[in-house]
Amino acid sequence: MYKLLIGGAAAAFVALAPATAGTVQPHPDDHQAMMNKTETRAEVQAHISQMFAKLDANKDGYISTAEMDAMQAKQAGRMEQKMEQRAAHFDPAKMFAHLDTNKDGKLTKAEVEAARAARKGATNGHGADRLFAHADTNKDGVITLAELQALPKPSFDKAKIEQRMEGRGHMLGQADLNKDGKVSLAEAQQAALAQFDRVDTNHDGKITPEERKAAFAAMHAQHKG
Repeated sequence: MYKLLIGGAAAAFVALAPATAGTVQPHPDDHQAMMNKTETRAEVQAHISQMFAKLDANKDGYISTAEMDAMQAKQAGRMEQKMEQRAAHFDPAKMFAHLDTNKDGKLTKAEVEAARAARKGATNGHGADRLFAHADTNKDGVITLAELQALPKPSFDKAKIEQRMEGRGHMLGQADLNKDGKVSLAEAQQAALAQFDRVDTNHDGKITPEERKAAFAAMHAQHKG
């Protein structure tokens, strides 16, 4: 359900599809872009149709549990392969040399963000905040090479992936409105648009960043409660 609010109204169903095939999870900049996106009902319907076609492997007009299981297994394999590649190429010294632009032997948040902005056009500070939360162990506001080298290598958390896959299976069950064990395009669109209407509080046919953030905050409060 959180994916719905983070990634757009269609994401409760779109998350079932391998929309980010080959990636372990959305890049933080992509997450921020989705949060800042205004989305219309027409865009949701078009996106659902596109993702439905990808999931309907045998082209019978339905998404079955077997198709869902096959997609999940394939995507989990891609995730594991990607994490193995990241671990093999994880080089703290090389990363530090690239980020330390003034060559003073320490990384500031400004240096990290400048490097990320040059690479991806990103301007938010979320990436630097995460890096500093993990690497700046003495909390002095800078990261040394020793601190960066102390970070664990990227690893594949099979339990977490399985939990994510179970959540997607639950989303599929929610979209199966007539409970016949499979989902049609009409059911998929109806389920996604019902979620869209709940987030679109002023009912103007579009979800703004403010509406999405408000819905996310309300859901977060509900889960905490």
